Amino acid sequence: MREEDKPFIYYKSGSGIKISPRNAAGWRAFAAWMVAFFGATGAFVWATAVAKNAGWSDSEILLFLNLPFLAATALWVFAMIRYMKARSEIVDVDSLLRSKREQEAKKKRRGQM
Repeated sequence: MREEDKPFIYYKSGSGIKISPRNAAGWRAFAAWMVAFFGATGAFVWATAVAKNAGWSDSEILLFLNLPFLAATALWVFAMIRYMKARSEIVDVDSLLRSKREQEAKKKRRGQM
């Protein structure tokens, strides 16, 4: 995939990252990931309500519903980040800022001479 065709931009700055949709394909992919997550969340809420009405204790709901949902959410987030990163153009913000500072320093030196 050419850099121009990639649907996401991955901004890397120090230890922080930011992944943003770049074009319509990126927004569609992001929307698909979010719709899947909202569906899973809705199923979780429904299952919790059914379990509560069935007489499950709070500890049973925590053990058999909440913890597996949290684990699944963590896996979902990890998979989404890997998916988006693999389809991203990577921009190293630190190196861009360093280049800009060097250019400004050169301009200052030329202006002082």
